[in-house]
Amino acid sequence: MRNIWFIIIAAVSLAGIVPATQKAADLSGTWAIDPAHSKLWHTRQGLPKPKMTIGNSLPDNRDANDGDSFLYELPEARIQNLTLQIRQTDGEVQTMRQFTIDGEEKSVAQKFLLDGSQCINVASNGQGEFVSRSRWNDNKLINSGAQTTIIGDRSAEMSVEEEYSISKDGTKLTIETSIVTPRGVTRLKHVFKKERETKP
Repeated sequence: MRNIWFIIIAAVSLAGIVPATQKAADLSGTWAIDPAHSKLWHTRQGLPKPKMTIGNSLPDNRDANDGDSFLYELPEARIQNLTLQIRQTDGEVQTMRQFTIDGEEKSVAQKFLLDGSQCINVASNGQGEFVSRSRWNDNKLINSGAQTTIIGDRSAEMSVEEEYSISKDGTKLTIETSIVTPRGVTRLKHVFKKERETKP
């Protein structure tokens, strides 16, 4: 009888350990944006808007009074030459974004704690503040919270959720971002290719 209870307890313990080791993907590395597979699109009042490739020039004929002009004003739509460095430990994920926006080169460092604690970072686009909490879900890192960003001469508050996922072979990183505002939902999909590390 004691042997049976020992087997049951051991099985329950292992069942609790295995998922924990599988839920944390290793996101570490240097990643370069793949513009051909990175997209930005907007949903307003339930109607999908045309997709736009990240890094492409914006429409020249857009109406400044068009309600959808908010989409094109988002800093994320103007980011080019994006690279991402990630350093991950058991307790946190540190990221360093380098990109060009409106002809200016920028670097944005962020740190996300993996124990669910609140984190305050510069927004990933380098404009404003991102207050968030992080969690693992089905081997994906989720950062969700509120972001204040600067658009032109005004500030805007929005709900933001980022989902980091990595391919099985570890060569592709995908970051899907949902930005919710009173005007609708903007979704971004950044796909990165892993750069080979060069030994000194």
